[in-house]
Amino acid sequence: MSENLSALSGRKGLENNLFERMVEKAKLTGTPENKELKALAEEYLMGDAVTYGTASFYDFMKKEHEGVKAHVCNGSACLVAGTQEAVKEKLAKHLKPEEIGHMCCLGRCHENSAFNYNEKNYSGDALDQLDAIIAKSNGDLSDEYRVHASCEPVLTSAPMTARQYKQLFKKVLEHGPDWTLDQIKDSNIRGRGGAGFPMGFKLNACRNERSDQKFIVCNADEGDPGAYSDRYLLEVQPMLVLFGMMAAGYVVGADHGAVYIRAEYPESVKAMSEAVAQLEAIGLHGENIADSGFSYHFKIIEGAGAYICGEETALLSSLEGQRPEVRVRPPFPAQKGLFNKPTIVNNVETLAAVPWILKNGGKSYSNLGTEKSTGTKLVCLDSFFNNPGMYEVEMGSSFKDLVYELGGGFKEPVKAVHVGGP
Repeated sequence: MSENLSALSGRKGLENNLFERMVEKAKLTGTPENKELKALAEEYLMGDAVTYGTASFYDFMKKEHEGVKAHVCNGSACLVAGTQEAVKEKLAKHLKPEEIGHMCCLGRCHENSAFNYNEKNYSGDALDQLDAIIAKSNGDLSDEYRVHASCEPVLTSAPMTARQYKQLFKKVLEHGPDWTLDQIKDSNIRGRGGAGFPMGFKLNACRNERSDQKFIVCNADEGDPGAYSDRYLLEVQPMLVLFGMMAAGYVVGADHGAVYIRAEYPESVKAMSEAVAQLEAIGLHGENIADSGFSYHFKIIEGAGAYICGEETALLSSLEGQRPEVRVRPPFPAQKGLFNKPTIVNNVETLAAVPWILKNGGKSYSNLGTEKSTGTKLVCLDSFFNNPGMYEVEMGSSFKDLVYELGGGFKEPVKAVHVGGP
């Protein structure tokens, strides 16, 4: 049954996907009205139960979301820091109880006191500016944190510009898809989303599938405790992520790429959309890129508040407008994914490493890290460390060095350390 629904949803294509249609309706009243869900079901040739079931799943499509102006972060890092009761108390001086809700982690783990007001994220000292934020819906949005590489920086060097993107992709086009795949295989890079599956193997499997259409999906639904590495890459290094997606599309023969970003990261959605616009302005988005015959279209999609969408098959179901429930595998997404088409799903950090690999060579990347786990990894340290922030380390680095050499130890004695994220 779900395969039939996938096919029906795919009739409208990625640009007119059912999920975003429901999100648009929800933003008007807090949740799509029953008559709207019924109309969408008819338009997509589905039963009412499909659209009703989907809308009832997401936090930000539920009726109780209507009228909520501020959300207090209830992510693990903020909770253990003990800052959130004060945030709620201060918000309560300006807003009614029904206007205050909760969100699961805003990615401000390095300074806490995090909250969202009118779809903008704030944290740290921003709480002292609450009067101005409420009055004018603005304030200091910046959240500065340490970014440091203890090794060859693959992900934390100076942000890639659109011009650099164009130069490197020209190199990719000159060498061809076989060379591009070989470099990724030689790098031995494994997925950074948790499973550690070899990226080259996944690309090769999808490439060998025969289909009239294929997709690349970037899983940017980061939600693991204390993790904000994806947010850093999406907001500071967006070109790395987009380049990785386009290169993957070039290898497997996909002409559409979707970036699924959690709703709790509004700044990430904005940054990625602006980066796509920059690429479009220099002819690196759309049909026949650089007169190569290769076409590629990016689609930035904002989630609606569902932690399970971090699982790749649940994410694909979400994109199709179905309830985001985990699918039975096999078949794997590389064989039958979005709209039943072969699909590559990789997380943000995996894709962001691709430009360095193609610029410096797969063998050079494989020299970083260990024999079985090559390359580097972003590690996030929260506010309980003396040196909170984002650290890029080689795979195989010791936990002791992370905590004491880079993190500077703890600000006060602790009884336990929560290791979260992939």
